[in-house]
Amino acid sequence: MRTTASLLFSLASMALPAAACSLHQPPLANSVTPAAEQRPASGDAPSSTAKVTVQPLGSVDLSQEFAGLEGRVLRTRRITIAPGGSVAWHEHQRRPGVAYILSGNLIEVRQDGTGQRRIQRQAGDAVFESSGVRHGWMNNSAQPATAVVIDLVPASQP
Repeated sequence: MRTTASLLFSLASMALPAAACSLHQPPLANSVTPAAEQRPASGDAPSSTAKVTVQPLGSVDLSQEFAGLEGRVLRTRRITIAPGGSVAWHEHQRRPGVAYILSGNLIEVRQDGTGQRRIQRQAGDAVFESSGVRHGWMNNSAQPATAVVIDLVPASQP
């Protein structure tokens, strides 16, 4: 699994120079999750987003790359969750992606068809997100946790 994450991270790093030169930045790139994906918290999942910093790193308009991906953007962001912070419970809808944990530790509360569970995530972990996955993040540690998140989003997605 880490080999796949390393490949995705390498591909994104190759795409970033092109993104910085000429390509697309979706509106409101500083939001963590689209409002339409947010769900009422279930079980011990986080109910709100707090103490989160989002840094857009770049994006690529995929309609210029693949005919079947008109209106889709490959977006890369650095997301940091401070101690005591969280990302609210949400469900991915046609927004596949991967979060690669760069530093720190997080608890992911996840429902992906196998029942809701808490998963301890740490630096070096790759977390894959696809349609139907419901999850949220909590940083219960004393250190910030940072991830690079790469996802495919509609060009018009806030």
